Amino acid sequence: MLKYSILIVMVIALSQNIFAQDKALENQTAIIAKRIDSLILSEKTIMKKSLKAVDKQLEKNELSEEEATIEKRKIAEYHAKKINEGVALQEQKLQSIIMDRVNGTLKSSDEKSRQNTPFFTDFSSENYEKDSITGIKIEKRFTSQIVIALGANTIIGNDDGFYGDGFKTSPFGFGEAGLAFKYRLKEQSNLWNLKFGFSVAVYELIPNNDNDIAITSENQTTLQDAGYPIKRAKLTMGYLTLPLHLELDFSKQQFDKDSKQYYLRSQRGVRMGVGGFFGVRYFTNQLIRFEENGKKIRRTERDDFNMNTFTFGPSAYIGYRDTSIFVRYDANPIFKDNPSDINNLSFGLRFDFN
Repeated sequence: MLKYSILIVMVIALSQNIFAQDKALENQTAIIAKRIDSLILSEKTIMKKSLKAVDKQLEKNELSEEEATIEKRKIAEYHAKKINEGVALQEQKLQSIIMDRVNGTLKSSDEKSRQNTPFFTDFSSENYEKDSITGIKIEKRFTSQIVIALGANTIIGNDDGFYGDGFKTSPFGFGEAGLAFKYRLKEQSNLWNLKFGFSVAVYELIPNNDNDIAITSENQTTLQDAGYPIKRAKLTMGYLTLPLHLELDFSKQQFDKDSKQYYLRSQRGVRMGVGGFFGVRYFTNQLIRFEENGKKIRRTERDDFNMNTFTFGPSAYIGYRDTSIFVRYDANPIFKDNPSDINNLSFGLRFDFN
């Protein structure tokens, strides 16, 4: 009984292997057919442009009828030769695949890609695909980016002195890091893009008076003297945000000399974005530094300090390539029940990495 079971297993395994080989042959021949079609289309497109250029020279009397005919014949022969060479190369690959199938050594494209793909892949490689004929890296219409912003945070408001001396501008009081998704609105143009995503944004508030701390009483938060000498105090709040921008990218088309093809590549020139953001506060704390009996002490107070849970507002950026200058304004006041409203205004450098 055992030998029959082993025989059945061997037959099943052999049939699965034959099926896999046939499937691999079908897939790879389809790829070669697609490459041949792409090659012919590419060469014909380039040839048409060259022939149009000759026609324009003829219209401007830069070439005679006879010269134009000779030039067109040369162009047609050149591209016919390139097509024949490309097709011959693909036919050689097809013969090699058939021989591998006959010998039972044919591997699927999935197996080859798994063997050649490193364990850690480059994040940016997800945004491009390689042209099967020219090898040019073609940027996809839908791409993802890592966004990092760092800058200053200042306060708008407090003219009535409710917060005493108020808050100072913190030169590194704002930071943001997240993932953005960009969709090119037109297939053959870099200009119009919709960019959205999610990020973590952190704000820092530092009192102008070095001995002031934030104190919440009766649903109102004010700045008051700590009552003992302190080195520094600051409020820090973090938000989970959803930014949305309409981005204008003025990058020009790139030209590949070898294949004589134009292709799109974003973030190669000036770009600008206009939009806004919506955020939800997920943490708030106050850090107080002071000395006691010669020891440096850091005390962290975790509370909501009567801050608004949500924030939203407009934002914009303008820059060159991956680097830009940004500004964003939190339209919702920081504190929700105080008689005097203050708002965050942040600005600095922003980096969008493809």
